[in-house]
Amino acid sequence: MNAYCDRQSVDMKAIAFLFDGRRLRAEQTPDELEMEDGDEIDAMLHQTGGCRLPPSA
Repeated sequence: MNAYCDRQSVDMKAIAFLFDGRRLRAEQTPDELEMEDGDEIDAMLHQTGGCRLPPSA
């Protein structure tokens, strides 16, 4: 996770890492997650805020 964030020049707090739809903690290992060759971890940028716009009239 640190290596990915370093390569992308982003703060680790700005990225959510997911495996099988579950958020990962930095201390988890591939063995703990029962990962196999070819498994992938998703890296999602946190997005906060925003607003809902009213429908156009």
